[in-house]
Amino acid sequence: MKKLVLLSLLLVSNFALAKGEITLSSAIEVSPREVITAYDIVEGRNLSESTLADLKDIELGDAQTKTISRLAIIKKFQGLESNFRLPTEVKILRSKSNVSRLEIERKIMNHLLAKCGTCEYRIQINSVPQNLLTDWELDMNVDFNKSTVSIPVFSASTPEKKGYVVVELKKYANVPVLTRPLKVGDVITEDAVTTEMRLLQSYQDALTDVKSVIGMQATRFLTAGQMISSRDLKRETILKKGQMVKAIFGAEALEISITAQAEEGGAVGDVIKVKNIDSNKMFAAKIIDRGVVKIE
Repeated sequence: MKKLVLLSLLLVSNFALAKGEITLSSAIEVSPREVITAYDIVEGRNLSESTLADLKDIELGDAQTKTISRLAIIKKFQGLESNFRLPTEVKILRSKSNVSRLEIERKIMNHLLAKCGTCEYRIQINSVPQNLLTDWELDMNVDFNKSTVSIPVFSASTPEKKGYVVVELKKYANVPVLTRPLKVGDVITEDAVTTEMRLLQSYQDALTDVKSVIGMQATRFLTAGQMISSRDLKRETILKKGQMVKAIFGAEALEISITAQAEEGGAVGDVIKVKNIDSNKMFAAKIIDRGVVKIE
């Protein structure tokens, strides 16, 4: 009974404190490796690079291992900053070939979900090299924004034995989508956008953060239901050339303001030229609000 309570407390504490999530299925296929590490069998989401590296160092079995108990896994996972979803026991299944396609898919998915934990991916493995030893490793330093990716794979003990895993990828993410059409110059308000899970494969520069589009101006006509690209927007121009502004300078404790004329238009954060209408002297000033600039 005490062991069950301890297991529950360990699992609850990990769920409460960690950010990433590690899941293990009750039956997992791996390549016929001499050493089985946690990195070979876990399914992860939102895992940090340091956690992925730690998983590679956690040995859970060898060539004879058939099952791994939850208690044994928990003992090995202590110190990992992740949530755990673990079965009572994990059954290890070994692929007939030296390279398990399921293991490859799992490792690629873990890498992708470490970069975008809120995204969803569809992976199709087209080809796997046949000349590798069982200690193969993937080189994930490739561009995963493409729909077809060739990932280098090599034998750790015999680097000359290498090849490529060819993978078809589809990426889905919750992205801002327009609820109504916008004309050039229209400002995006909260009621003009919603979020939907969309395929990003053919729209690599689609914006994924709703907050980043609110208050921006459309640079071209945008239709309802359309995803939003960074090319479609610009910051709202709140000052126009020739407009009279309040120009402030000095510290908060001793702030002085004068009336000036904007010599350039711009958005919040832009540094523009303003002219003191009394002295005609020019200053560089940052736009901080409508009709207000701060002299640099």
